[in-house]
Amino acid sequence: MLTSPSDFMNEVKAKKQVVGTWGFNSHMDFTKTSSEETNVWFFEQVFNFLRAFFGLVMPDNMEIITYNAAKHIKKEGLDQQTFLDELMLIMKGLKEPIWTFRLNLNIVGFIRSHVDPDNPVRVQIQEPSSFIAWGGPDESGFQNFSISYNLFNESKLEGSDEMLWSVNQPLLEKGLRKWEKQSGHIIEVVQSNAAARGGAASRYGFKRPLRRRPIPRARPMPPPPKKV
Repeated sequence: MLTSPSDFMNEVKAKKQVVGTWGFNSHMDFTKTSSEETNVWFFEQVFNFLRAFFGLVMPDNMEIITYNAAKHIKKEGLDQQTFLDELMLIMKGLKEPIWTFRLNLNIVGFIRSHVDPDNPVRVQIQEPSSFIAWGGPDESGFQNFSISYNLFNESKLEGSDEMLWSVNQPLLEKGLRKWEKQSGHIIEVVQSNAAARGGAASRYGFKRPLRRRPIPRARPMPPPPKKV
């Protein structure tokens, strides 16, 4: 069970996933809100997030943990068209305030196919990505979004298709900027374990990966002059 962003980064490390994560604190005082008001806050954060990242992510499965882990709800096979309605029904049945909400996502992005490299292909990929929000009387409303770096580097998907930073990074930046606007908060926490692969993160996404320069081959030594 994750209870903080640091727990999330430890989970990522344990699973050997390479991600970037962006988040902010909503500075909520949940000690002054009822269980219903707290859960409405969670619903609003999910709505704001999905609206900001529409077209970039797709709901896959979700996990809801109520305060002090009194109730643990998991739902898989989520439908993008009906997800928010289903979430609202679940929340209406809760008597306790939500403590942690996690929505695992599929990524929608572009790859360059080895069959037709001049025309990028838009695909849905099951890469690590999630939206997590924490709340409750001992929290202040922190939330973060994480996404796999694989879609933004120069590696190949299943040994054949190249990812496209130049196409996918603008989509990620647009989503992060819209998320700030939708939520009314500025992204203040940026973390990434992709720096070793050239995937350093900034406030609005991944920086352009450094191209690896080929190692120059040593020139063969000329043969020694012949003795006369």
